[in-house]
Amino acid sequence: MKKIICSLLLGFIINPKFIIAQVSGNEQYNSAPAAAGNYQYKEKANYMYDNVSYGYQQDYMHASRYPASTANFSNNQEITITVNGLMNLVATNYVAVFNIVQVAENPEATDTYMSNRISRFKQELKKIGIDTNDIKTDMLSFVPKYEFQAEARLFSKTYNEVPAGFELSKNVSVRFKNSADVDAIVTAAATAEIYDLAKVDYFVPDIQKSLDSLRLICLKEVKAKGKSYEILGFKLDTLKKVITDNFVTTYPQTRYFTYKAFSRPSLPSTRRKPLVNLNDATNVNSRFYNQIDYDHYDVVVNPVITEPVVQLSYSVAVKYFLKDDDKPKNNYYILSSTGDIRQFNPK
Repeated sequence: MKKIICSLLLGFIINPKFIIAQVSGNEQYNSAPAAAGNYQYKEKANYMYDNVSYGYQQDYMHASRYPASTANFSNNQEITITVNGLMNLVATNYVAVFNIVQVAENPEATDTYMSNRISRFKQELKKIGIDTNDIKTDMLSFVPKYEFQAEARLFSKTYNEVPAGFELSKNVSVRFKNSADVDAIVTAAATAEIYDLAKVDYFVPDIQKSLDSLRLICLKEVKAKGKSYEILGFKLDTLKKVITDNFVTTYPQTRYFTYKAFSRPSLPSTRRKPLVNLNDATNVNSRFYNQIDYDHYDVVVNPVITEPVVQLSYSVAVKYFLKDDDKPKNNYYILSSTGDIRQFNPK
């Protein structure tokens, strides 16, 4: 399969139309990874390195979604040329969403403690250059909390729910433009005793402009492929043709996968005397971002990435209908008893 790797610098214009996606956050712990689109299959791959095994489960877009991009005879009446393209888009704006829960014995204290934590958070964000206009608070809930109180009886006890305090929950959204700033933002949140980073949204402006650029590149590749078949005597430009295309936008939250790295202790260490207690280390699940593989694509724009990106996939298929003179002819041959081969033309 012919591959074309293009490094393309796209200049984006701020536009009210944005593509929104989630990079990562604590939300990922409760979400199963899945690739975008309806055409999916799962393939498990295990990598062995020394005594450490890395296993993770990957989701790939099904090959039928993006067929091999070669000219082929679907029958003896037509030729189809398919080109698949992929474009990696870097976000220009990000929004980190933190969840804050505050509990206290009465409503006034609950609100005061919450306000103090958010004010401290804003002060820390201001120190790292975040404008207060880019910080928004979203009220979620303010509810009483209950506990059970025992009421003594002669032969039994009754447990009744009684008010014990109040719980206030809010989200704080922080807008920033550099993905590297998320570390400083998380540090500022920890200073204000805010530890739950729910998610990170990111925004790519004017997705239609990017799609148009990718479509143009893929159509040029279709034309080049059709031109190359003139060597075989096919003049595809003179034939009747139809075209179909489609595209899929894949967001980073669908490309996070988990794996577990583990190492077993050597057996001789368990046979040492005197005997010692052995405590197994906890095998922690790790996560990593894995972009769509480039195997099924003829054109890849901005292939080298160092951070999660929006991946725009585009597929175009052009079907050429052959004329009678261009259709392949059936040739018949006769093998004689002496081993000679000669062509036979039935009437």
